[in-house]
Amino acid sequence: MSSLSTHSVSPIQAGAARAVITPRLGSSIPGYFVDRKAEDVENELEAKALALRQGETTLSFVICDCIALYRETCDEAKRLIAARTGLPAQHVLIAATHTHSGPATVSVFRTEADRAYLAELPGRIADAVALAVRRLEPARIAWSVPRREGILFNRRFRMKDGRVKMNPGVGNPDALEPVGPVDPEIPTLFVEAADGRPLGLLSSFALHYVGGPNTTLSPDYFGVFDRELGRLSGAGRDFVAIMANACSGDVNNIDVRGPRPEGAIFEQACRVGRAVAEEVFRAWRSADFETGVPLAARQTERAWKRRVPSRADAEVLERENVSRGHHDAYARERRLLEAYPAEHRTVLQAFRIGSGAIATLPGEMFCRLGLDLREASPFKPTAVIELANDYAGYCPTRLGHEHGGYETWLARSSFLESGAGEALVEADLSLLRDLQRA
Repeated sequence: MSSLSTHSVSPIQAGAARAVITPRLGSSIPGYFVDRKAEDVENELEAKALALRQGETTLSFVICDCIALYRETCDEAKRLIAARTGLPAQHVLIAATHTHSGPATVSVFRTEADRAYLAELPGRIADAVALAVRRLEPARIAWSVPRREGILFNRRFRMKDGRVKMNPGVGNPDALEPVGPVDPEIPTLFVEAADGRPLGLLSSFALHYVGGPNTTLSPDYFGVFDRELGRLSGAGRDFVAIMANACSGDVNNIDVRGPRPEGAIFEQACRVGRAVAEEVFRAWRSADFETGVPLAARQTERAWKRRVPSRADAEVLERENVSRGHHDAYARERRLLEAYPAEHRTVLQAFRIGSGAIATLPGEMFCRLGLDLREASPFKPTAVIELANDYAGYCPTRLGHEHGGYETWLARSSFLESGAGEALVEADLSLLRDLQRA
């Protein structure tokens, strides 16, 4: 939408596409301590894909409207993508938005993964990528980092009794101060056709999700962001605006010290999605586009130790006055974890796109970890995408583990050893530095 610069490298091509991944009504919806069943659909859930090609290198990024994705699901999708497009697995990023109004793609608390749905999902993800690759055409790209203040809040508070508590409740007089940061920056890659037509964009923003408990399938604010940018750009559904989740394991949209949001369950998600889309659109209008930029990818596989269930885990819940029903749920989680391997093997990726980069993390990462990664990265900007290529549960900082609280309580949604978050960041930085040297 603004000035155009060129490089000596060969011109870039780009394509974007979407595939519907909405499950059947009656399917389970994960994300809380009860097993909810889908009774309605607010908007279709989708896998949104962006493909970029420069010379012999093709990269693809696909973000899915679901709470999380196991590595086996991502690996199968990548196998199908390779068979249909020739893209190697290390050139494909697959991540989840973390909507809490989506299909049962992982097993957490009272909701078990829907194996029938998971058998179909890799093919739908592959459809999105295959379509994006099929639509490759001469293009130009631009990076920008807009900001949106005032809608992010660290959800972990120090209480008067010294404990750290998640979501202490709006207006709670015992909540003293948040114990972690937020990240209002929105690193965004804009993609246009060579003739200036809007094709798509990829943003990352550190906001857990917005909607609350319900029985309606919804892409949450991530879907509103897409629809609003389609409207603002004038391209409608032909424009694919992809919002990925940055490090938001301890960040939400609840202002503990402010008024309660008014309206129906998804009205606040609509307000948030529109607000973020407006900031991104404003940045797009002044972005400097390039027609030739280098593309590259790096990948590594690492193993991280799991915490071993013990009596101490139950004692923590007793000290925290966790309800008896939740006690039972955590006891079941610990029993299930006893059968899991001692280590969790996961994939990390880094991608160079011109002057900017994308780095992946596999869990619900605390915000501080994302800030540290972006600050230390040799690429400016660096977009961080969590819940990518795997599900490693919550990844608090070491300090977060010392503070305790919900995100640290042992379960299938929180099982890595303390320090894994920082180690994951260092592994990503190694990949980014390797890309810089190439």
